[in-house]
Amino acid sequence: MKQTRTEEKIPALSEQAAPTETTAAVSEAEQGAAGITITLEAEDGELSGVTKAADANASGGSFVEGFDSGEDNLRFTIKVDMRGTYMISIRYKTFGGDKPNFLALNGERLAEYNFKDTAEWKDAVIGQYDLNAGTHTFDISTSWGWIGVDYIQLTGGPGGPVNHVSLVSEGQPSGPSDAAVSLVARADNSAEYRYFAREKNGEWIALNDYSRHPFFTWLPPAAAEYELKVMTRGLDSKSEKQAEAIVSYMALPSYMNKPLVNPMFGDHMVIQRETEAAIWGWAEPSATVTVEIDHKIITGIADADGKWKVNMGIFSAGGPHAITVSSGSQTTNINDVLFGDVWLSSGQSNMEFRLPDAMNAEEEIKQANIPAVRFMKVPQATSPYPLSMMSADAKWQITTSESVADQSAVAYFFAKKLNKETNVPIGILFSAVGGTKAESWMSYNSLQKNPEFMTAANAVQTGATTIETAKSPIALFNGMIAPLAPYQLKGVLWYQGESNWGEHRYNKLLPDLMEDWRSAFLDQELPFIIIQISAFGTVQSEGNPAQAGEGLPEVREAQLRTVQNDKHACLVVTTDVGNSTDIHPTNKQDVGARAAICALGKYYDKDIEYSGPIYKSMAQEGNSIRIQFDHANHGLIAGMKDGLQPVKKEKSGKLIGFAIADSDKRYYAADAVIDGSSVLISSEKVSEPIAVRYGWSDSPTTNLYNKEGLPASPFRTDSKLHLYVASGKGGGVYDKDTEVVIIADPPAQGMKFDSWIGDTDQIIDVHQSETTIKLADALYTTIAPKYVGN
Repeated sequence: MKQTRTEEKIPALSEQAAPTETTAAVSEAEQGAAGITITLEAEDGELSGVTKAADANASGGSFVEGFDSGEDNLRFTIKVDMRGTYMISIRYKTFGGDKPNFLALNGERLAEYNFKDTAEWKDAVIGQYDLNAGTHTFDISTSWGWIGVDYIQLTGGPGGPVNHVSLVSEGQPSGPSDAAVSLVARADNSAEYRYFAREKNGEWIALNDYSRHPFFTWLPPAAAEYELKVMTRGLDSKSEKQAEAIVSYMALPSYMNKPLVNPMFGDHMVIQRETEAAIWGWAEPSATVTVEIDHKIITGIADADGKWKVNMGIFSAGGPHAITVSSGSQTTNINDVLFGDVWLSSGQSNMEFRLPDAMNAEEEIKQANIPAVRFMKVPQATSPYPLSMMSADAKWQITTSESVADQSAVAYFFAKKLNKETNVPIGILFSAVGGTKAESWMSYNSLQKNPEFMTAANAVQTGATTIETAKSPIALFNGMIAPLAPYQLKGVLWYQGESNWGEHRYNKLLPDLMEDWRSAFLDQELPFIIIQISAFGTVQSEGNPAQAGEGLPEVREAQLRTVQNDKHACLVVTTDVGNSTDIHPTNKQDVGARAAICALGKYYDKDIEYSGPIYKSMAQEGNSIRIQFDHANHGLIAGMKDGLQPVKKEKSGKLIGFAIADSDKRYYAADAVIDGSSVLISSEKVSEPIAVRYGWSDSPTTNLYNKEGLPASPFRTDSKLHLYVASGKGGGVYDKDTEVVIIADPPAQGMKFDSWIGDTDQIIDVHQSETTIKLADALYTTIAPKYVGN
């Protein structure tokens, strides 16, 4: 380990795409200790699973490689002599695509850092961290794939001036104007950074205020030649700047290096039937684009940015069709096109769950030859800004035994049944990533209306934080949903929520996501089939009839309430086909089939019952409570589900899974008797019942079905309302119709209260820092004060 003070300019980052200009402006009064540089060679670290390898271009002639198996880990032990703030960077290389791997400082996870694809040694700047004097550990461990590590370096210390700074724009020194530019600066001491941009020789425009973040993501406002500047100063400095660096960047017209036809459109695709079918792409500005389909010719003109879109007409289900698109010397032929119904299947790991891992997979794959079912797997991608197109590697595929291995099991069984019942071609856009949170799939504009996520979404968009695939707000919407819009859809199949475990705010996130996607796909009535989270975790029992702690019941409740409040949504209950010890149950056949039943009954006008029993109302009858259900017109049964077999009547007829409580809110396992479309619930331990819960556990033990064999959704009759007040007082858990006094925190110096933002409909006066909000029936309300400068 080398630990030195240096007056010398630190080396420019090896990924630098263009030279920087660096100037220093340190006053005599501010001159002080130079920054400390600590360098640790990877081969001197603690190696677990990773190995040492030779490379003449590596520091010291060797490096450490691996991180491609689950237990691989490289630990650096860092001796820090002086307490201070240090910039951490990693010299690395990788190939075959970007590789996210985990980073931890002193055992605390920093990020799942995305190491960019590079065959040459480059520096990954991780960020600035406060370190006490003493010994620290820094770990790199496996998340996704192979990287080589040469060394890590820490630069900074207890303070002092900045003498030099380097600035790079990652990637090429030019790019299309609709693509974000990632900027990274590195000073020779602990520092604050501020970014500026201008058209060449124009006026500088500040992009942010000074902050400790060395990163900034910038989207060019138009095609032009730009200069980008970083100013930096020591952490304790009040100077306007102590050093600066400038790079040039050429923002090219957005159509350049883009295909004539968006990669969404290709051989074997399915286009939505019985609505105006559109196709789009890029060409030279003002160029004429000709589209031919079935000997019908339509033309369009590319706009000033080179974007074009042509409406081809309205088509009935069927095919195959051929489409030819031409402009100037370019021609694209698209063959074997079907018109049918297109469903977007999205969410996290249970939607991503592949067919080869499902129950009875071998036999299912043998039968998976359905020419009228096609799918496209959207490449996994994150982005701080919406991408205009997905990777050209994405292709539409016909469902065969060979291709189906990469298909979502739930989406496959859903599409298979839909096609069989309707004889309509089905297209599946498969866009799902395991372990992800709902907010990752929402747009920046949507989350700017949510005070809990405004700051985090802004940090992702500006580059102030490292994007983590599993949890960064907006990142997956930008990378995997925005490139699809506004492709015409029949509906959305959504299976997500495990990563929002126990979060009451899912009551807001889910309906907001649905509204967000409807806006993106230009369809305010876009159907959503919500697949309710399956059973996993704490098992419901006689001694634990209603789970006290927060967990999956709150997520299921949010899914239920969202569907009840949205006439274009449908709920699929899956708790009876889950696995308390495996969050990824293998019975995806019933999940997909029930989703198809939901679609057939609600969106295809089939005269069938499409939902399991849904809680409607309760009424006290002596020492019992009667629960009425919707979707129980033909009656209710106590059922039994065994593997892939259809639901059968429970021979004893005994219902399980209900709990009842009196005013002390202590729940007891209840006796439950079916009476037509209602259930009468009681317990000898409860004489004056006031509330009922059903299936209220991470892993419910329940057996209420309607006579069509569809399971009842878990529910509770005693829901509370949650109020979240950011930067203020009044937040808490309340009963319906409670009036709550809310008080904004005092503003920072130079600022003043302006108004309340968020869910403000029930606030008496949004312009008063102390006012009242009446909580009506929304299970989750979030508000925050907005401050402005004096």
